[in-house]
Amino acid sequence: MSYQVLARKWRPQTFAQMVGQEHVTTTLANALGSGRVAHAYLFTGPRGCGKTTMARLLAKALNCDLGPTPQPCGECASCKAIAAGTFLDVLEIDAASNTGVDNVRELRENAQYQPTQGKKRIFIIDEVHMLSKGAFNALLKTLEEPPPHCYFIFATTEPVRIPRTILSRCQRFDFRLFRLEELVAHLGEITRAESYSITPQALELLASLAEGSMRDALSLLDQAISSVGGTLDEAAVLSLYGLVGHDRYLAFNEALLAHDARKALDLVDELAAAGHDLVEFARGLVGDFRDLLLLRLDPALAARIEKPEAVRAALAAQAARCSVQDLLHLAQRAADNYARLEHAPQPRWLLEAQVVEYAQLESQVLLSEILGRLEGIGGAPTLGGGAASTGVSTPPGTPSPASGAVSRAAAARVVSASQSLVASSAAGAREAPALEPGSLAALFGQLVERVHAQKPAIGSCLLAAAPRLCDDVLQLVFPPEHGFQRETVSQRRALALLTELARECFGRTLRVEVVTQVPERDEEQLRQDVQRRVAPTKQQELERRARENPDLGRLLEGLGGQVIDEG
Repeated sequence: MSYQVLARKWRPQTFAQMVGQEHVTTTLANALGSGRVAHAYLFTGPRGCGKTTMARLLAKALNCDLGPTPQPCGECASCKAIAAGTFLDVLEIDAASNTGVDNVRELRENAQYQPTQGKKRIFIIDEVHMLSKGAFNALLKTLEEPPPHCYFIFATTEPVRIPRTILSRCQRFDFRLFRLEELVAHLGEITRAESYSITPQALELLASLAEGSMRDALSLLDQAISSVGGTLDEAAVLSLYGLVGHDRYLAFNEALLAHDARKALDLVDELAAAGHDLVEFARGLVGDFRDLLLLRLDPALAARIEKPEAVRAALAAQAARCSVQDLLHLAQRAADNYARLEHAPQPRWLLEAQVVEYAQLESQVLLSEILGRLEGIGGAPTLGGGAASTGVSTPPGTPSPASGAVSRAAAARVVSASQSLVASSAAGAREAPALEPGSLAALFGQLVERVHAQKPAIGSCLLAAAPRLCDDVLQLVFPPEHGFQRETVSQRRALALLTELARECFGRTLRVEVVTQVPERDEEQLRQDVQRRVAPTKQQELERRARENPDLGRLLEGLGGQVIDEG
């Protein structure tokens, strides 16, 4: 008998044998047990996650001699024929090669015939998104009113390409990728059953290479076993697939943390000498920096990292020595650099330049932290966000990694040059220049402040109005889209309060009118000035304080930075 690959030999034959898709198997089993099986199902998800296998199990459950049943016997003629792929009433159609209207018309004609071997006719259409628009339209009526003996099961990796008219006629199940632990456990069961000798480290490496696909994992295991005569270990897997081991990435991280560009370049040279794909190594760096970033944000995010436990622990220790801003910059730069490497004529030379950049990258710091230092805010975080520097210097011309972030060295120069500023409370945080007394903006601002103190709701609505003073009439100009604010201010009690407080602020009696109109440009500017003075947002206040500080103002302009709130 010819050899049968592991992916086919170990295909699940019952719902209980399905790994990692319990949300689907449980629902289908309940539907079969209660007799509430739909006539059309849509199975979506990435490749190798069990969509077609689940479709065959459902076909088996519907045609078993004991069925419909959630536990097909696997021994009757129907179960055996479906498992062998020879059952005449289960038709598997590849939509990629049967895309036209004529193919669907033929399917509709076949659907009218009664089953020949079993109880139900099952049509499994794989990669259904490949059907043409006309083919989908031809399928609609049959899906809506199918013959009672027919069931349709669609499988696709791209559900967004399926028309809504089809989606609305199907029960949809989204299959997920398998977790690393699930893949390792299942591969371990298979290797023990097949009496293969393989180390746990090699199993974890194969599972991580599969990227969540069970079929890929089994194919990789098949290939690895065929290439090794004795025990399959991690070194053999790395050699077989030309991979860079986790230890190399950890060593590379240590070189960056130690500012050691020479050591980082030596690692690249070793990889090139060993015949590794340097572009693939650059791709791995993107994932490496991403993992460090997740662990630095929250150690609980380790569950999202598909790597062995020992490697995750080592990464967590390295992440603790970095700041979030540094890792965010590294991840962004690595992603950009990888895209450039894919099309580079000399990827090694470019990778070496990128490695030097990583190793000399200056640690980043938020401008709000500099503000805290310069203005002497009590309890403000120290420069660096409380984490050790990655030791990694942005070369001249390198874009800023994140809005509002600058290099720690530049920040240190600003703080050093501003020590007199920090020592002087008056110079540390100067007040915003006051508007001219008696100006409309100043007087209206006082009015808004007084109204807000007595009636916060009315005061908040008043901020949407632009003031217009015409003789003894104070007009409040509301844009048409601010209908709620206009109605609130137009109420009799609100107008009475405004009239009383306007007399106090303006020093004379004014009649208050509410107007619906798009304000003129200067009137809108006046409204915004009043809002910034009376009720500035946290972002506006931070920008004001940064711009009014001469050193930080020059720093922002020179770097093209933007002030952000780290909270």
